[in-house]
Amino acid sequence: MSSRNAAGAQAMFRHPPPLSRAGAPPMFPYPPPPPPLPHGAVPFVPPVGRFPPPPPRGAVPYYGGAVRPLPPAAAMNVEMRSVTAANFASELDLIGSLLPAFPIIVVDTEYPGAVHRPAAGKRESQLTADERYALVKANVDELPIVQLGITICDAQGNLPRGVDLAGRPVELAWEVNFSDFDVRRDRHVPESAAFLRSQGIDFDLARAHGVASAAFKDKLLAVLPAPARREALTWAAFGGAYDLAYLVKMLADGQPLPETREAFMAQVRELLGGRVFDAKHMAENCGRGDLRGVGLRGVAANLGVPRHFPEPPCLAGPKSLTACRIYTLLRRNVLSADGGASHEGLIDGL
Repeated sequence: MSSRNAAGAQAMFRHPPPLSRAGAPPMFPYPPPPPPLPHGAVPFVPPVGRFPPPPPRGAVPYYGGAVRPLPPAAAMNVEMRSVTAANFASELDLIGSLLPAFPIIVVDTEYPGAVHRPAAGKRESQLTADERYALVKANVDELPIVQLGITICDAQGNLPRGVDLAGRPVELAWEVNFSDFDVRRDRHVPESAAFLRSQGIDFDLARAHGVASAAFKDKLLAVLPAPARREALTWAAFGGAYDLAYLVKMLADGQPLPETREAFMAQVRELLGGRVFDAKHMAENCGRGDLRGVGLRGVAANLGVPRHFPEPPCLAGPKSLTACRIYTLLRRNVLSADGGASHEGLIDGL
């Protein structure tokens, strides 16, 4: 998702205090890169006495069923691990080591608005799928990515766990900050840039300390399974046209997106492998009226997705986390007849 719907939104997300060395100034208004997790801090099977046992199926809202009081294991905090040039290699190594146990990858992106709009007198809702793809292509080809949120989970919706510096168990998600966008040089929508600033993004610090998308791509490809073994992966997003387009652009060395919608979807399958889902398309077409046309926060609220932060999320990391919870609940509860399989490859708007 983008910052295009940000106008009028509240300042809805603030990261927790940085977990950094004493006296070290943060590189960003959000936490600096966290230190590597202690050995064994992200086990696939929690060691005895370290973590509580995983909650039973149906014990938490996003597993499906009625909303029940959350047990301690489900109520644990989420550590949003900030990724920059200083730590992207080690953080991607960590993600790669976790993928065999957590093969569902949910992404969200932030970018500096949509400078290309529908023709005068025509609303985006009136565009055909091909016209909408042409609009996505024009914007993604021209505008650099600002952030990528990554949340990984298993088939039951469990996130990998670690411990924070105080020794408390936490669930893990990631927010990657890129250096590509230059607010002084690159075209952008001023209102979108102002909104991202209001959420804590400092574009000058991002230029100085963020990771270049080309370097991130090289490392990401190194930690993903070989193309022949990516069928085990599942990729998901909420309103994922721009999210998938930026991911494809990155993995294709920054080359322009394919000319046609069909060629784009073929490139998605080729580069990502596995299965692709859009939780917004699933919500809009699941038969529940309260999930239509209400956006990420509305769908999350109507599904009873637990809020892990004191304010609703507005940046790529927490939005990928919310999208992950939505996708899991839709698949396991609302669309439980086929687990959402009938929505595979269907991207909202495309």
